[in-house]
Amino acid sequence: MPFLAFTCYLGYMTTRKAHGPAIRAIRKALGVTQDDLAISCDVTPGYMSNVESGKKQPSEALVSAICLRLGINKDDVTYPIETRQKVAA
Repeated sequence: MPFLAFTCYLGYMTTRKAHGPAIRAIRKALGVTQDDLAISCDVTPGYMSNVESGKKQPSEALVSAICLRLGINKDDVTYPIETRQKVAA
């Protein structure tokens, strides 16, 4: 008898993803240097550069720190992503 495997989907789950170019644009508009933002958020300037260019996706804690430092809301620099939530059958 062959083994049959299949996947069931329970529904959709929404997560938020940071938009690096939005972080960069707001930071520049506020006159904050990338180095100052990185240091105040306890990351390296190189890592902050990767976040702003979209090469790295920051943790939720880092997004919170960035927003706190820039005085903005998380919705200003994140967008929702819907994914199907898998359930093993």
